[in-house]
Amino acid sequence: MSIEYLVEKYSKLVYKICYDMLKNSQDAEDITQEVYINLYSNFNRYSDLSENELKNIICKIALNKCKDIFKSKAKKLENMTTDNVLLLENYIDNNDIEEEIIKLENKEIIDRLISSLKDPYRKILYYYYIEEYSLDEIAEKMNVTKGTLKMQVYRGKNILKEKLESFKGGKLL
Repeated sequence: MSIEYLVEKYSKLVYKICYDMLKNSQDAEDITQEVYINLYSNFNRYSDLSENELKNIICKIALNKCKDIFKSKAKKLENMTTDNVLLLENYIDNNDIEEEIIKLENKEIIDRLISSLKDPYRKILYYYYIEEYSLDEIAEKMNVTKGTLKMQVYRGKNILKEKLESFKGGKLL
């Protein structure tokens, strides 16, 4: 089993674990990369393990790295001085959060557009884009073949694309 296979198969799961714990997409992406760097560095130690055992190790590494982030943030808050607080306030004042608001609005629009689709496209695109399930996971959950699912994802994407194009008058960027 190759590291590329593991990255492709479990990166959405690792990201979901990290995001659920950290509630920050950037930190979740960083930790996801760190997990696979750690796995790659020690891959020869895991050569005799089954795929399920490797999956457990990958998840455990992700959880531990998230815990490290929490410890690090707690320690930073503990060591904050008045100067640090002023620097932080200055940073917040000088960094416009408008971009984050626009991203949230766009996500809400996409959520609404997906919700407006008819089944099975609504469920499939929700699982695929919002919940970030793999095609295999969706096929199993919905009890359909992967080939059927791929076709439905393709058709659903086209329908969603048409809805997005007709939404050009909105704030979607």
